[in-house]
Amino acid sequence: MRFIMDVTLICSMFEELPRQGPGLDEATAFAFSHLPPDARRGRILDIGCGSGMQDIALARISPDCQITASDVYQPFLNELMSRAKAAGLDKRITTRQASMDDLPFDEKSFDIIWAEGSAFIIGIGTALRKWKKFLKPDGYMMISDCTWFTDSPSDECNKFFQEISPDMPTVSRGEEMIRAEGYSLIGSFRLPDTGWYTYFYNPLAARLHVLREKYAGNQDALGIIQGLEIEMDIFRKYSKEYGYTYFIMKLSS
Repeated sequence: MRFIMDVTLICSMFEELPRQGPGLDEATAFAFSHLPPDARRGRILDIGCGSGMQDIALARISPDCQITASDVYQPFLNELMSRAKAAGLDKRITTRQASMDDLPFDEKSFDIIWAEGSAFIIGIGTALRKWKKFLKPDGYMMISDCTWFTDSPSDECNKFFQEISPDMPTVSRGEEMIRAEGYSLIGSFRLPDTGWYTYFYNPLAARLHVLREKYAGNQDALGIIQGLEIEMDIFRKYSKEYGYTYFIMKLSS
């Protein structure tokens, strides 16, 4: 019960933000462009979609696809559908409230699995292993996840991630994990720093004073806010050492 309460608290603090994590529509489109044309007309499952900016982008660039967007937090899904309706895309996007480690979908039912930033929650290795059963034979997966860009990170940066993500891989290690789980790597690229600031860190920083007032007296919430400030400071100092890598892959038949 404590875990559920914490998840709800954390998610509530990210409401009203354009994104709940780093990303750019241009990065979504570039990752999608790695897929062959015949793969762009199928069923897409977006896992851990948040409020779904990437789903709007996918629906726009691939008018023949059908998107199922899943997230554990219903208010994010409500916001996604409001955005989809405003964009005239609500007929091709459906939502499902579900935890990413207990997804209620039939096996081999999706052509593409999409996950921008969400695999960080359970780890890329677990995501690669648990999610592939939902792909059709020769299906595709795109995961963007936090990775090291160096084998020798600075002490302060390394200490920060040892506390929150001790198993965070390097890019090359991530590629090894992908191949070990039976995927063939199609391509990978780094999310530019603008993908962290434009729709995530800058709006988040502008909202922190509101969150402090809203959660005054809630020590759990104030601790999360302090952690977010530390996280943003770490990125400002060390963005050359780590960041998001987009991995595009195909499930080997």
